[in-house]
Amino acid sequence: MERPEIRRLSAEEISDLLALDVPAHLATTDPDGYPRITPLWFLYEDGAFRMTSVEGQPHLCNIDEDPRAAICVDVEERQARHGHRPNRRFRAQGRAELARDKDGTWTRRITQKYLPGDKAAADRRSSMPRVVITLRHERFVAQG
Repeated sequence: MERPEIRRLSAEEISDLLALDVPAHLATTDPDGYPRITPLWFLYEDGAFRMTSVEGQPHLCNIDEDPRAAICVDVEERQARHGHRPNRRFRAQGRAELARDKDGTWTRRITQKYLPGDKAAADRRSSMPRVVITLRHERFVAQG
């Protein structure tokens, strides 16, 4: 069986993929040098991923020590075609920055992406002390 051809995603396909309500997988490096993968809800705007997390989480400590990070957003079709399941993925690397989500704006916006219309969830999540993770990619690959 031949491997399906891998192709670069168009700008429109990238935009469509990053607008989906699927989690991103954020990779950081722990103090022992091992990778840590954390699934997080995100928004992508102006070349940056924005995610929030509750204060004190290990991935936040990792970023504080070493801001180099990677992210992957991927989806796979449920139905197989010609012996494989087509997929699309966006993988990027860059340096992450941390800041307090002082008024819960980012948490509210991200929650509304994943739970549209659930104002109570947005209120509850945005009322917790959270940290905004901003990852601007220095390099990326988008394939399908």
